[in-house]
Amino acid sequence: MRRRAHGRNSHGRNALGLVLVALAGSVLLALGAAAFLMQPPPTNQETLCRSDAQLAAHTIVLVDATDRLEPRHRRKLRAVLGQERARLAQYERLSVMRLNVRRPQEPSLLFSKCLPRPPEQINPLFENARMAQARWEESFADALDRALRSAGAGAGAKSSPILAGLRAVAADPDFGSEIARRRLVLVSDLLEHDPEGFSLYTAGAAYADWRAGSPQAPPDLARVDIRLVPLDRPEHAALQDAASQGFWPAYFDAADAASVEIDASP
Repeated sequence: MRRRAHGRNSHGRNALGLVLVALAGSVLLALGAAAFLMQPPPTNQETLCRSDAQLAAHTIVLVDATDRLEPRHRRKLRAVLGQERARLAQYERLSVMRLNVRRPQEPSLLFSKCLPRPPEQINPLFENARMAQARWEESFADALDRALRSAGAGAGAKSSPILAGLRAVAADPDFGSEIARRRLVLVSDLLEHDPEGFSLYTAGAAYADWRAGSPQAPPDLARVDIRLVPLDRPEHAALQDAASQGFWPAYFDAADAASVEIDASP
């Protein structure tokens, strides 16, 4: 009788051992699968954008610094960049461009990167949290701050080629219609000025006047959300009001923009 009891206990211990081994194996497999799923996707080292998937969203901030940016304008620009950065989800792209008077069709690219994963979401099995934090600061926060400081480098120009800059943005291959969500933010006094052509410094200048004298129609901005951020010029306040209420709504309507939002003037 004792031998039978011992045999039953032995079989029970063996069965329990097998169950525990199977359970441990399941846990290890689950942990391995979780670790694999948490592995960061491949990214472009320069832009920090995913290299294995289509870009989901791209915001371009176009800065018109052809006239002097006063301290209040710089504060507004910093606030706007902070707001647009806060709108980004992981791996969405933010670019900052400045109007280029010498080459109106080629705005100067100051910054263009995707928002990386925040350090608190880093998987320690694949990435070093401290190094990830350093990369974050160097490649995004610091670069964005450098872009802000250099945004006023073109001040003192004799023209404001806003329309040419908008056309260049619309034609940018990194801002193509295959991107699901596109956003264009124009930070400017909104006073287009071509010394040899159309100028919104002329009282009464309207979209119809520009269209009549322009060989080109507005660019295709279908499915692009527009945000206009006026930089106040007190000496030209009446002209700015006319431009923001008349010319620009008509222009972006003709460009088939998805929406147009105009910030309130200070």
